[in-house]
Amino acid sequence: MKRLRALTRLALHELWISFRLIAVIGPPVLGGLLVVAVPPDLAGMTAVGGAGFWYAVSASTAICITSGLAAGTLAYERRRGTVAWMVVRAVPRSAVLLSWFVAFGLLLTVGIALGSIGAWLAAIARAEAPTDAGPFAAAIVATAGAALASVAGSLVIGAFLRTVPATLLALGLAAAILAAAVAGPLGGVPLPTGGIGLLANLDAAPRPVGDALQSAGAALAAAALLLVLAGAGLERSDL
Repeated sequence: MKRLRALTRLALHELWISFRLIAVIGPPVLGGLLVVAVPPDLAGMTAVGGAGFWYAVSASTAICITSGLAAGTLAYERRRGTVAWMVVRAVPRSAVLLSWFVAFGLLLTVGIALGSIGAWLAAIARAEAPTDAGPFAAAIVATAGAALASVAGSLVIGAFLRTVPATLLALGLAAAILAAAVAGPLGGVPLPTGGIGLLANLDAAPRPVGDALQSAGAALAAAALLLVLAGAGLERSDL
């Protein structure tokens, strides 16, 4: 555990000095603040003032950016020999992988949480009826779970490919999957990305809290499975 904390601090420091930290945490926070700028005729006057849909779009954009960065970062660390340097000093490859997952996942979930506050403030300012924060908060938790699953999936890609192909593939896959979640039917809620669709269609959900919990559980299970695959891939990849 001490080793993981130390490696995570190193990963966060690397993200900070390379300005990638801003690219991860900035978009969801900015997206939440910009929800208030959406014209009322587009935002809608519903229980959450249309903020759910627009913040789902913002969060999806942030997840796509982070997915590309996570895949590219792991691939770059492999190619420049950083992972090999740690391995020869008795640092397990799995610990290196987990440190990057924790670093990217922590920053992204914090950004989504902070951005959701701005989106909710915009919602309650426009809503024509009393608002209930419970369903919105549950959908945000499910969205954060989907973000963690996306980061884990990107690390699978980064464990095999070079930097540029890994970045582009992770970005493209995340964009396609999350776009389908936002625009798709609400029936896909039990899927790992169902939280995104739930957030985008929150007012139409018959049981938003229960659906959000199911989606969050599926997302965390998917993240765990993908991390196992990423670890197996990193163990067999050339460093």
